[in-house]
Amino acid sequence: MMHSQSYANTPGYLFIIIGLTLSLISALVPHFEAGYRLTLSVFVAGMLPYMVYGIAVPLLRGTLTTITGLVIVIAHAWLVLNERIIGHADYSDGLIYYGPMLLAVLALPLIVIAFERTGNC
Repeated sequence: MMHSQSYANTPGYLFIIIGLTLSLISALVPHFEAGYRLTLSVFVAGMLPYMVYGIAVPLLRGTLTTITGLVIVIAHAWLVLNERIIGHADYSDGLIYYGPMLLAVLALPLIVIAFERTGNC
């Protein structure tokens, strides 16, 4: 008998949407003449943890992905608030790049757990 597998993980997908929004907020920096400028490298760096997290979200449901996603979003929100809002988008210390990369590396074990539990490795 074949069983259908549900990929519904509403909090996980919500965290990805929030994270992509945070990435966009950090990448839109004010231009001195007028308007805003999209810094593509900041946007891609900000998306990295959510790309890694997005691999595990459809495979794992439950508290592990919810807690991991919440930690990633809170850490990224603090980083964006500190660097973009309070720090006036200086980005000279490079933390806007290294912070999301560190979050992506820390989320990698979640993919290993997801593949082990689903038997895809």
